[in-house]
Amino acid sequence: MARDGYIVPADPQASLKNKTVVSRSWVMLDCTGEGTILDVDKYAIMHRVEIHARDLRILDPLLSYPSTILGRERAIVLNLEHIKAIITAEEVLSALSPNPFSQTN
Repeated sequence: MARDGYIVPADPQASLKNKTVVSRSWVMLDCTGEGTILDVDKYAIMHRVEIHARDLRILDPLLSYPSTILGRERAIVLNLEHIKAIITAEEVLSALSPNPFSQTN
């Protein structure tokens, strides 16, 4: 983009700034059994439990994946039909579906 005869470099972060981040609700159970509702985006979950986006993708309710158990260095990613969770040594994160009483066939 040129301004008054000078070349102005484009902001490499501009495309990232314009994207909206969608958050999702999770139930977090700590090692004492206390439950907390977290409303965070996928990047916060990936950073918190140290897994990759491809591992988090199997928990997406819009995608059809067979029952899966993934063992990673610091977490176990679990997808068993209606049970979707991430298990670590300190906590369990269970994905809340938008409608827990709906069933997909």
